[in-house]
Formats: sequence, C-alpha cells, structure tokens
Amino acid sequence: MAERILAGTQEGLQVWRGKGNVWEELDVSLASATVDAIDGPAQRPETVYASVAGEGLCRSDDGGQRWRTVFSGNVRAVTVDPTDADVVYVGTEPIHLHRSEDGGESWEELSALQDMPSEVRAKWTYPRPPHREHVRHIFVSPDDPRVVYVCLEHGGIVRTFDRGATFEDVSGGIDYLDIHHISTTPKGAGPMFVATAQGFFRSDEPGAGWQRAESGMTRDYFHDFVFLPGTPPVVLVATADKSPGYWDRPEKAQGAVFRSRDLAASWERVGVDRGLPDHMQQMVWALTQHPEDPKRVYAGLGAVSRGRSSDASQKGKGDILVSEDEGESWERLPLELPADRVLLVRPE
Repeated sequence: MAERILAGTQEGLQVWRGKGNVWEELDVSLASATVDAIDGPAQRPETVYASVAGEGLCRSDDGGQRWRTVFSGNVRAVTVDPTDADVVYVGTEPIHLHRSEDGGESWEELSALQDMPSEVRAKWTYPRPPHREHVRHIFVSPDDPRVVYVCLEHGGIVRTFDRGATFEDVSGGIDYLDIHHISTTPKGAGPMFVATAQGFFRSDEPGAGWQRAESGMTRDYFHDFVFLPGTPPVVLVATADKSPGYWDRPEKAQGAVFRSRDLAASWERVGVDRGLPDHMQQMVWALTQHPEDPKRVYAGLGAVSRGRSSDASQKGKGDILVSEDEGESWERLPLELPADRVLLVRPE
C-alpha cells in the first residue's frame, strides 16, 4: 500500500512517500519550526493544515510541499469538520477558538468561549512558563457537526451543541484539568473517552461527569488514542510514566502503548519487545491510522516535549512505527527525523 506520511516534528514538517520499506523524502517544510497540530479533510487528501508554534496556521494544497499562512497567532490545535471539508477550527494560546467556513480564507472568533462564567475561566492556567493556557484538541462530532468538544491545557473540557453560539463546562469528575485528547467511538453511539496528563476517563454523558477507566494500566500520563475496527471497537492509547516535568530522569518518558477490547473497562500493554522496548525512553506523541485501512496504525515517537524545544541540546531523535495487528507488534519505518509530535497519513 503506497502512502504519504506528514510528520510534524520539533524541527519542521517532513513529507515522506513510500511503500513497504522503500521510502523517499519529498520535502522538509516549515524549517526549524515546532509543528504542534496537523489535519486535513478526508475528501481532499491533497489539502493539509499545520500549525507552527508562535506563528500561525499554514495550508498546503499539494500534499504538504508548498505552504501559505492562512491564520496568524499561536495556534495549538486544528480540526477539519469531518462532514464539511471547508469548515476548519483552530484553537490558540491563550485560549481562543476560531472557525473558517471557506477553507481558511476568512475566520470568525467563537467569542462565546470568552463569555463563560468567571469560575470556569479561573481554571484556565498552565504550570510552566510563560504560564499561558491553550486549546489542545478540538473534536467535531461526525454525526452532528453542531456538537464540538474542546480540550483545554489546562482548563478542562468545554462543549457546544450549537457550533459555538454557547458553551458549557463538562469537566466534572476530572481532578487535574490538563486535557489532551477527546473522542467517541467511530459510530458515535457509544461513550466518550478523554486522555489527560493524570488519567484516562470515560463517560456515557460528559455533562453528568467522568469516571476513571484505567484497570490494567501501569502508566499515568495519557495522550493520543485511536479506535480500530471491531465489535466493540479496539482502543489503543499512548502513555508514559508521569508528565514531561519528570522526564529528565535517566529513564526519560518510559513510553508505552496499551490496548482495550472492552471500551476501556480493562487494558493490556502491547508491543513489548515486539517493536517497542520494555523500557522505552521516547514518548508516543501521535497515534493515527491510514485513511483507507483503519487497521493500519502509525505511532510517532520522540524523547522530548514542546516545552524543551527551544533548547537545541534536548532535541531528540524521532521514529515512526507501524502496526497491522491491533498493536500487538510494531515495525519501525526506515525514516530519519527529529522528535515527532504529530502525524497525518494520506493515500498516495
């Protein structure tokens, strides 16, 4: 299966084209920049959006080789509405949310987010200098695009049922509001799940609160997760031991991948000594799937976090791995790249 991989790293965005073990590097774009987020409409695989730390959102119309800036600001999250390729959401640092209805040509701020009660906004903070809270992930429901969830780092989870005309806080039950990733099962009828810096949670109705779903876990820091085909869907989640503030230790992140076959009721660690070392210094920052084969899962790895990206001595090596057996085993792709943060895969 031929494919194109766009890897957003600590030092720019790399574009690779390949099949099996034969790969060609097409381009390195957005040089020396930290790429924080990447997305693109499934209906238009040549269109890609990538955020550059401190600068803005860029758009490519040729699969990631040429770029133009379509939004200025410190963009930390970008999501294309899965039901409309022209609708794009961006979240920034500090916390603001904007939407474009024309593929990034013009933007509207969803100012109702700023009108939330003071007791909600008082939770918006960040522990590391310069102490600016930000949007980490935006989830647009594929079943009803009026429903949007926004993950705040730090600050919790806010939800709208009317495309941003109004918002409500739905963080109940989560005691540490460093929120990384939120989603529901592919068919949308199941529970919601959320990965945070100090827990993995599930809820049948987020407005009524969240419950921890960590039985079998031996890690406590959670990032990306994906759903694989199955009944019920298989869940893979990227984890580490404690948050990045602890990773200066010799063991570094102690990254790991866990799998659930029962919608997070129980978990098992996968990939140990089958492509993933038992003591893995890198963190699995990104998990994503091939758009035409969701059983094919890619993992983007790096030994550093964005908070250390300004220190050249800490910029580590990255890896991209692939699994085709529900995470049981992983194979490293023959690509050389800096620490990876985000991934997007396109058919070639």
